[in-house]
Amino acid sequence: MKVGFIGFGHMAGAIFKGLVNSGFIEPREACGCASDYDKLVARTPGIHVMRTPKEVAQEAGIIFVCVKPGQVEEVMAPIKDELIGCIVISVAFGVDFDEYERIFSGLRKEDVAAGMEIPASRIKHISIIPNTPCEVCQGITICEEKNNLSDPELEIVKSLLKKIGRVEFLPTEKMWLAGELTSCGPAFAAMFIEALGDAGVKYGIDKDTAYRIVSQMVAGTGQLQIETRKNPGEMVDEVATPGGVTIKGVTALREADFHQVVGRAIDAIEGK
Repeated sequence: MKVGFIGFGHMAGAIFKGLVNSGFIEPREACGCASDYDKLVARTPGIHVMRTPKEVAQEAGIIFVCVKPGQVEEVMAPIKDELIGCIVISVAFGVDFDEYERIFSGLRKEDVAAGMEIPASRIKHISIIPNTPCEVCQGITICEEKNNLSDPELEIVKSLLKKIGRVEFLPTEKMWLAGELTSCGPAFAAMFIEALGDAGVKYGIDKDTAYRIVSQMVAGTGQLQIETRKNPGEMVDEVATPGGVTIKGVTALREADFHQVVGRAIDAIEGK
């Protein structure tokens, strides 16, 4: 089944590379379109580049919708007939199952607000929130529990997404917050890697080595927590033994309100 991409920014590129790196597809087994056709041709060798979303819908059986949230309706509504028979996987943050059903029904937001019932569409779709580490098959994808896929179709989606990392299903009201943690989190983690690595550079380690060893430490610590399911606080205590060197650094981070600083990043996203 050919995989298609409508929109091909950073997230679509990460998913595509992850699927290729995992061996799930060859580049020639994917197709995609973007607003800049020539740029997509130049930077994505091997993929079948198309000029319109309609062409992608006609070619692919599994379609990732990777346009900006505000563009979903204008891009997807005109091709809804071509999407029948496809599995649509939306990566557009904030556009959930019910909103897609409204778009595919042709109803306006005002109609729904006025109480008009949204008819069930014939298009099979699910909304997800992946993150950039899926490029190296170490991602985490949050999936909306509410979808209209059959059991076999859902298994296809799960098997595909598991090729590029872990998969978690959450109810709609929780998935967007979880997505903020996982999709914004790589930027925060990269800032921590940069800061800790630069501290090593300050005291004589070359930058490439510092970033490499810190990145491996972060990856390993995350894997340790996943496999042991230990409370992170317990993991801190296991390293920060009384009178040791680690507790000095931990104390400095606590005095700088490290938890509060990180929490404020999510507060800012939530508008609080």
